Amino acid sequence: MASSMNGAGGSSDSVRYSNYLSQLERQQDADIRDKEDLHKEKVTRMVDDHQSQESQIKKDYQVKISDEAEAMERKLSLTRERNNILISQEREKGEKEADRIRAQYQQKIEQEKKTGDLQLSRLQEYYKKAGEELQKQSNRSQIREGQKGERS
Repeated sequence: MASSMNGAGGSSDSVRYSNYLSQLERQQDADIRDKEDLHKEKVTRMVDDHQSQESQIKKDYQVKISDEAEAMERKLSLTRERNNILISQEREKGEKEADRIRAQYQQKIEQEKKTGDLQLSRLQEYYKKAGEELQKQSNRSQIREGQKGERS
């Protein structure tokens, strides 16, 4: 009877062992699914965090680039303003220098004109006196010739 108990008991142990193994397998499968789900959630969170960080880095980079571009634009604008001021100053300086040179040349022209007018006036006076002298000589010659003609 003991053997029949073992046999019957053995089959019941076998069923219990089989049920235990099945239950253990189901538990392990459930644990694995839970761990896979947890792993998928962690991976998804990590991917989301990575994408979020990447987006933030891109945004920060774009903001930095934009800030740098604005700073460069301000520098460029200041440089242009300074250059325009320098150009205006140089232009004014050049115009003043040109005016000064024009005034010098105008003075020189006026001086030359005065000198020329003075020389012309002296020449006119000289030729006027020379003409008068010639006229006097001519008149004297005519008078002499007239006196010679009267004597003859």
